[in-house]
Amino acid sequence: MLNVLRERRLPTAAYPIRGFAHFLHHPQRHAGPIFLSIVKVIATSSVVVIPLYRYGFGFQHTLLERAYKAFFSSHTPHTSMDSLLIKVSSLVLCLVETSAITLQIGNHFIGNIRARLFDSVLNERNGLPHQDESEANLALISAKVAGPASQDGSTASKYHFLSPRYLMILSAQQDDDWSIFFLRSALFVLTLPLNVVPVVGPLCFISIQALFRGGVAHKRYFQLYKWTPEQRQRRIEAYFWQYQRFGLVATALEMLPFVGYLFMYTNQVGAALWAMDLHDRKLLEPSASASSPKQD
Repeated sequence: MLNVLRERRLPTAAYPIRGFAHFLHHPQRHAGPIFLSIVKVIATSSVVVIPLYRYGFGFQHTLLERAYKAFFSSHTPHTSMDSLLIKVSSLVLCLVETSAITLQIGNHFIGNIRARLFDSVLNERNGLPHQDESEANLALISAKVAGPASQDGSTASKYHFLSPRYLMILSAQQDDDWSIFFLRSALFVLTLPLNVVPVVGPLCFISIQALFRGGVAHKRYFQLYKWTPEQRQRRIEAYFWQYQRFGLVATALEMLPFVGYLFMYTNQVGAALWAMDLHDRKLLEPSASASSPKQD
């Protein structure tokens, strides 16, 4: 199984799983920093999660019971199946909220560890820029791969504010984590009620969060190789759906109760492995061009 996941030319959506497989195969390289960071995230999240289960479950159970009564019956549910369904729905809603809150807090507190994990994978594959390499040379490399650093006075393609491509491009461009943190937090709060809608609601919520996760997948690579905002935008525009598929799987894994803590880190390993596979196939190398073959 691990050998299969280590094969190159995997579908984009498989890289989060490959990152987890890489961690299992090399636990000694990353286990220490990841464990300490997980402890910090758990301690911080408990401040919110414990009150949520203590007070939120009963409140949400009451709301769902009233909604059931309003839409399906003029009386309090009589059957045990109705009561069980309401309780299960309340519990699932709490689990989704817990996972989402943990994910949001974790994204803020473990940024430095993620960068170190990404760099370690690039170092394993000899993909880190040389320390003595000048910024001018790195800029030349990025220009050959992603086009000119600027649009020569012309404006880049514009998207509506909060459109999917706008959010993903912004995530890839913003090296200041705080600026994107507030936007993501606001959308997180506004879209969290979607989880009340069975099946469709959680899918929509995860899809929106995946825009941010996909956008930051290769941001560390862009930083190391001095890609400009315009170059990052062109990259996201050209391969939007590849980044979205990666973001969907990564976000879903990170929202799993308990084990989602670990996937916050291994997904970054998967993103680095994806970047290096493209790098080795000359799709993120100086010899790459705008006419490069379509990526998986």
